[in-house]
Amino acid sequence: MTEKRLVVIVVLFTAFAFMIELNMVHINVSGRYVERAGSQQNREYIIDDDRGIITDADFNRITNSTEKYKTLVTAYDEDMQQVFNALTETEKKKFSDNVQSGINFMAQLEYPVDGRKIYRISQRYSGFNIAQHLVGYVDTEGNGVSGLEQVFDEELKKASTIRYLDTEINGYGQIVSAQLKEKTDNPDGVPVLLSLTIDNTIQRICEGLAKEYIPNGAIVVMESNTGEIKAMVSTPFYSANNIPQAMSSENSPLVNKALQSYEAGSVIKPLWSAVLLENGYNPDKIYNCTGKIKVNDHEYHCANNTAHGEVDMEKALTVSCNCYFINSHINNKAFSFYQMAKNLSFGEKILLTREYGTKAGYFPAIEELENLGQLSSISFGQGKMLLTPVHVTAYMNMFATGGIYISPQIARGIYNADTKEVITNLYSCNEKRIIDENTADMVKNMLKSVVEDGAMGRAKPGNLSAGGKTGTAQTGRYNENGEEILTAWFCGFYPYDNPKYTICITMYNGGESTRTAAPIFKKICDSLYYIIKE
Repeated sequence: MTEKRLVVIVVLFTAFAFMIELNMVHINVSGRYVERAGSQQNREYIIDDDRGIITDADFNRITNSTEKYKTLVTAYDEDMQQVFNALTETEKKKFSDNVQSGINFMAQLEYPVDGRKIYRISQRYSGFNIAQHLVGYVDTEGNGVSGLEQVFDEELKKASTIRYLDTEINGYGQIVSAQLKEKTDNPDGVPVLLSLTIDNTIQRICEGLAKEYIPNGAIVVMESNTGEIKAMVSTPFYSANNIPQAMSSENSPLVNKALQSYEAGSVIKPLWSAVLLENGYNPDKIYNCTGKIKVNDHEYHCANNTAHGEVDMEKALTVSCNCYFINSHINNKAFSFYQMAKNLSFGEKILLTREYGTKAGYFPAIEELENLGQLSSISFGQGKMLLTPVHVTAYMNMFATGGIYISPQIARGIYNADTKEVITNLYSCNEKRIIDENTADMVKNMLKSVVEDGAMGRAKPGNLSAGGKTGTAQTGRYNENGEEILTAWFCGFYPYDNPKYTICITMYNGGESTRTAAPIFKKICDSLYYIIKE
């Protein structure tokens, strides 16, 4: 056999063997695909978990106020580019991995895509939902982890109805059939909502002002006669749809500043005026302020060492004279201070609804107040005293109600979402008299003078009168320039003749309150005027 012939035979034999091998592979692979195609399975794709909504006092939605769109994406879709373009940024990040792995998934779209099956659902949080610090947020599993979402998690989850696609999928991952279904864990089958005391309009007004003027702080607006909180604002704001970003941002945007405690400063002076009046102090008694006063070898000063000259109680409040209050309070007033503070829950947590409330803050024990240095500092709002904006709002409100303290409230109840019938009442108007009505009226009148003649006129509303007090509190902390960080306050009631609202503005690192917090009080009052007129 020639060499040439031998080569031809070897080549033919090799080709024949390869064909047999390829045929065997084809038979095996085909068999596996036939087996896969026959192994169909069912799979559920969640469209939405309709958690119970949260509303304001008039059942206007706070959560679930905007729509979003969802569609089921598979690796076999022919309009991949159009779908990708419509995806949210979060969905785009997982799109490629899912498609390459042949994983079907329910994707959220920014807008509907023509020719696709689209499911419209309500979005739990909009890009900038109101009352976000109060409401809180849920985790990726739909569990409440913050704010009222956490406190009322059980009721809100029980109210949920889950919509899902029940699909049949073949071995290739292709959807053979899909059926829209619902299921619920609610044994009663009653959709519920949580109604808060918040007023959407007032909340939006305050949030707009806070966004423009308060980088780090809070606004609280309480209805004077009921204790219902109509607005609770905290800054900085954050997106409930991007919690990781908020966690790494400055000034702790996830913290509700309305519930945190701060140094009070002069915003507390109206209360100590009431203590004096309740103990028979003559408000017309004149004190000559030289800008400084010595107690136990320690010298205290008025702001900027200003000598106010002859002042009575009203003028002392108007010009915020520290020395007047130190001089008035150092004579056996420790117990009266302590008793009044405890009656107003200073140093204690104020519950606003079930398991949800303020920080306790701090107020000195009676033994501490017997130290003249501590008592002197407390008398003009410094020393060892920390109060939350809610505490200050509630205490100031008693001058608007003739000496009656009304407990602040934030929730009205759990309601049937369809009929608006109450299922669980959460509101209770708890009242107690703290000071005599005549005392309250006297201080109220002095606070009108503060707004009319003090704070450089910056707190004075454009319509109707108001009463209130500034506060610029030293914190003992300093910025990078070596300047002391100040907490600016303004708290007051509006309108003066028949108070409807008590308003508190708190600004951490807010500078001088007459220049920062007082003008915001005026702006809020000017907006509330048109609501009161309706």
